[in-house]
Amino acid sequence: MNQMSPTPTEIGLPSLNDQQIESLAEECEDEITKFILGKIPKKSIAEISVSCILEFDEELDVDVQIELEQSYDTGHQLDELLDSATRYGTEWLEKRLKELKAD
Repeated sequence: MNQMSPTPTEIGLPSLNDQQIESLAEECEDEITKFILGKIPKKSIAEISVSCILEFDEELDVDVQIELEQSYDTGHQLDELLDSATRYGTEWLEKRLKELKAD
């Protein structure tokens, strides 16, 4: 299952270097993974891959991709879970960028 989420939000961006952008993307991936693992049993997951791609130009483009395969059905609606995880990740990123801008 794949999820993509280009979410336009205008918050004003802090100045970030490439290393900070890469670090933010990795933190976002970790947060989304934790979110998913908090919703379904880890032992039910055969494979999980979360990718956050952040591109800064005059605005921020966020591309979240999630691949999730389960070993067995847990009764969860995976499409809804992945949508929620994507929203959670973009909201987390927005909050984190606001914190960085305030510093």
